[in-house]
Amino acid sequence: MRDMEEAKDFLVIGKVLKPFGIKGEVKVGPITERVERFNGLPFAFVKRGEAFEKVGFESTRISNGYVYAKIAGCVNRNDVEALAGEYLYIDRVNAVPIDPSSHYYFDVVGCKVKTLEGELLGTVINIQNAGSCDVYFVRAEGSEAKEFLIPAISDVVRKIDTIRKEILIAVVDGLL
Repeated sequence: MRDMEEAKDFLVIGKVLKPFGIKGEVKVGPITERVERFNGLPFAFVKRGEAFEKVGFESTRISNGYVYAKIAGCVNRNDVEALAGEYLYIDRVNAVPIDPSSHYYFDVVGCKVKTLEGELLGTVINIQNAGSCDVYFVRAEGSEAKEFLIPAISDVVRKIDTIRKEILIAVVDGLL
């Protein structure tokens, strides 16, 4: 098991919907853009209290947009009943690589937003997809606690450094 303090190193990839059949399989609703990532996946993690427990797969298959996984060591439906409703995670080390220009949401939330001139504007507190782009919800620094929105488009967001937890933006007319 792994400690909760490492939770940022785990990514949700699916949710166990229910047991499937009588031989220790589960039906999983994928929570990933790449459902094929389940093909040949040897294990995932389930969050148990404050820790992550490794769950092995004997096999996985994809059908009609769902994943069916045979859980290692489980021989009947009763063995997998407790997994119903649980989220499946993968550790970052075994995650499918993402495009170098992309970032995981949880890496962007908490980043300081600065102008190209170095002025600190605030901190990203949330992200939502607006269809054509993501939108960063930024809470201003200081006592005002004002919030504003930053569209995650190349004309505005010039650099994202998740290691330094910093985003540099170009202020365009009407942005602030």
